[in-house]
Amino acid sequence: MSSDAWSVAVNLDTNVYEEAISAIRTDLRLIEERKTEFTPVLELKQAASLLDALELKRHDFQQVLSRRDRRRRLLNLGGTILKSLFGTATINDLHELHNTLDSLQTSTSDIVHSLTNQVTFVKKLDTMARVNANAIANLSTTVTDIVN
Repeated sequence: MSSDAWSVAVNLDTNVYEEAISAIRTDLRLIEERKTEFTPVLELKQAASLLDALELKRHDFQQVLSRRDRRRRLLNLGGTILKSLFGTATINDLHELHNTLDSLQTSTSDIVHSLTNQVTFVKKLDTMARVNANAIANLSTTVTDIVN
């Protein structure tokens, strides 16, 4: 399998949008019931038509999401049989492999970051040790000069 293949799993819950549309529709009905003679009805009708269009789009989107390909079930069954007979990898095996590789890459990145921090710390420690050694040598020379 090439590395240019992407698998995207998205969990979409359209119930939130359905509830929002329902709440707005209820509010529109309340406004229509409480309107006075001089209330402009055109805005209410525009809002209702926009709400209908939004609900239609949500419904169409829900229909697209819920489609299942019946041929896919046969392929899954065939893949399972091939796996049991020949050890062929299935899509689930590949997903598991990709997830494992992703976690290993994340771990590798964390290790590299940690090692970089350790090298930086050791370099700073080495520099400080050199500075302190020079300071001790200077102090020792000064004490030796004072004593003699």
